[in-house]
Amino acid sequence: MSSFWEASDKIPISQKSVSVPSQNGLVYSGGQRIVIDIPKSIEYIQPKESYLKFDVKLKYPTPAILAAGKGATYLQLDETLGGQALIKDIRIYSGGSGKILLEEYQDYNVLTNVKYSYETNDVLRAKRALTEGSTCHSVQNRGTCGTTESNKNSIDTNPYFKIPGYTNADLLDDTAFQTVSCLLPINTGLFGSAKVLPVLLTEGLVLDIILEEPGKVVRQLDQNRLNTRFLSKPIYHSADGAIGGAGTPTVLNVAVPSVFITADNSMTAQSKVPFGIGEHVSFAARVAIAAPVVYAIGEELQGVAVGAEFIIDTISAPDANGLIEITFAGAGGTSTTTPLVPEEWVMFSKATSAPVWDTLSYTVSNVEMIIQQLEMPQGYTQKMMSMMKEGGSMNYDFLSFTNYKYSQLASDIVANIRLPLNMSRAKSILSVATDATSYSTHQRISGTGTYETFKSKSTTPTPNFLESSDKSGLVGISDFLTEYQFFYSGKLNPSRKVSCSETSSQVSISQQPLIELEKALVMAGIVPYSFREFQNNFVIGRALSLHNGVYDTRGKDFNLQLEYTGGGDNIPTKNKLWCNFVGHLRRIVFTGDGIRLEV
Repeated sequence: MSSFWEASDKIPISQKSVSVPSQNGLVYSGGQRIVIDIPKSIEYIQPKESYLKFDVKLKYPTPAILAAGKGATYLQLDETLGGQALIKDIRIYSGGSGKILLEEYQDYNVLTNVKYSYETNDVLRAKRALTEGSTCHSVQNRGTCGTTESNKNSIDTNPYFKIPGYTNADLLDDTAFQTVSCLLPINTGLFGSAKVLPVLLTEGLVLDIILEEPGKVVRQLDQNRLNTRFLSKPIYHSADGAIGGAGTPTVLNVAVPSVFITADNSMTAQSKVPFGIGEHVSFAARVAIAAPVVYAIGEELQGVAVGAEFIIDTISAPDANGLIEITFAGAGGTSTTTPLVPEEWVMFSKATSAPVWDTLSYTVSNVEMIIQQLEMPQGYTQKMMSMMKEGGSMNYDFLSFTNYKYSQLASDIVANIRLPLNMSRAKSILSVATDATSYSTHQRISGTGTYETFKSKSTTPTPNFLESSDKSGLVGISDFLTEYQFFYSGKLNPSRKVSCSETSSQVSISQQPLIELEKALVMAGIVPYSFREFQNNFVIGRALSLHNGVYDTRGKDFNLQLEYTGGGDNIPTKNKLWCNFVGHLRRIVFTGDGIRLEV
């Protein structure tokens, strides 16, 4: 038995790009299926240099429905994943009449999110923003009030929508969205391989892709949502724009024609303001408010006073003092008689709080695989086929992942996840607990009732506020996990429980799980350049071997043991769907009689 990739002689090889369009339609939307049939006539391909290409455009609810709701707002795809977020599942089959499932990635976008959260740096983020439809931090849209940088604050450089207009004739609608072209590497074992793949021997390849639902992948800007990066939002100045401490406070129980906002948080031009014409907005206090305060918008209440609802009519250019005036077409019901004190309140969007947003959608079009075809010298293929007809065979090894899912209730403070592994050459396990709560689209986008990624314990200098996730179902949550341990080969691994309590309670960092995760990522072929997302995308890792080795899981009981024993407020709050991605080597064996798959 020999390997296809061993040769004693150098041979000349040329390469060219070949386009293979999708087979089952022209335009697709969330939940639909895309099929791409790569013909065997291409013969040899360079998988890692081949890409999936398509155009994506976001789409608001229909105008009539939108008018009955909260108005439009600026949206984009997930800032980390971009177009990768749209791929929920992917299956790759051999071609011909006897199709063999070569690999299957359930929750492909969850695993890719692990890769892009940890295998990342400024260079990679910038490249993905250029090619894959993600976005990265722009210093021109930085926060100046102590907030962390955001990858989805940019208005004037965002690829998903046009630079806005600023009169009431420029209402946000579908014409605001632009078509974004995505060129994606396929992050699977086969298409992540740098080795030449002879698709003539697999009778071609068939890619079967299922698209994700819109609510999981579409994001509002961070400066818009109440429940995230609170200090980054436009800051209220006054009702009249007067300077020197003489500005008139706004009282929300009377008609309010306009307000002025400060230049803080990069509000230095119309194109920096994160609101559109027709968008419904409100106000929230960013400092402690003297009692009594009357609250009226319960779903938004985060320990801050929330104001009435207004519809934006115009957004002016900065005046001589650098202040921007925002005029209103109308106001909602009174929520409080507390005046808006200059520089103590922020503006936020109310647009996506309405159920009509559940009809949000997107379209994917012009789908094609850009295949890098290799052209072998004359006689090479004939020589290879003759060798196999004489009883020879060739092996093609690649690193793939299998997802073992497990559902866990929030009330389960002790859980024992059985993993029925059956791989002969396993490398590592990456366990991701995703929020399994059934949210509506508008809840996901606005972060209403979703998983709390941060909660301030202090009342000074700011009131108690929280940040909630808009990535539910795509990232791992710790949910106050206290400790974990794997059990296999008749013993506990590691020998001592791994404590996660400090990380899960969001008060400090637990170092041991990060060390364990680093080893698992390396064995899974993911280079951990960064750990800054360890809290926002919590992953449990276990390396099953080291130094490029493998581990035979067959006939062994595998379990992941979890404990949630925190007291007080540190108790699990969400039902979870565990995605346990097991990295392992697969082998395609080519013979004169066809192919077979070994796992």
